[in-house]
Amino acid sequence: MGPLRALKIVPVVLAAVLLPVMLPSAAAEEVAQEALLRNITLSSMDDHMVVSLRVEGAFTPKILSMVQEGAQVQFTYRLRMYRDRHMWLDEKLVGMDLTHRLLFDPVRKIYKVRRSWALEPWTQTRSLAEARALMTQIDRLPILALDRMQPGEGYELRAKVELLQVTLPFYLRYVFYFVSFWDYETEWHSVFFLY
Repeated sequence: MGPLRALKIVPVVLAAVLLPVMLPSAAAEEVAQEALLRNITLSSMDDHMVVSLRVEGAFTPKILSMVQEGAQVQFTYRLRMYRDRHMWLDEKLVGMDLTHRLLFDPVRKIYKVRRSWALEPWTQTRSLAEARALMTQIDRLPILALDRMQPGEGYELRAKVELLQVTLPFYLRYVFYFVSFWDYETEWHSVFFLY
């Protein structure tokens, strides 16, 4: 291999090495500045404690364009509930991890959303707004039977969401084999209440 040919290969090799390293951090920074966990509410319904919450700012224009190109997006919601025990470690009552996945079928122009806790395996819609709402909201999810709670006791719900673990379309996976795009998680948010 001559020196001229080697000079032509160097930029390609540098791009292949540096691009996967630079892209995830820039994208994670973009998500980190915008995604927030909001409106965490607890209430009792029938014989269960139920939780509702939503994520705001998770879908930036860059992420939406990746979805339109066929990337799979995953949100993982982590919910923990503890009973406050004074002068002792809190008792963990609930430890739930819920997964929401979003796919776009460019041929049929349909968004598919899978929520691990929902009864239907996949919800399909042609509306981006509806797909976003399904991904970013949890409404009245039963998390704990009321008979496991004691009146007058203090409880704490902790919640956070891990955003945007993007799976690239098959034809791009071999190019970015070791790259995991947009691994970002919000801080734990706590709600304290007396039952």
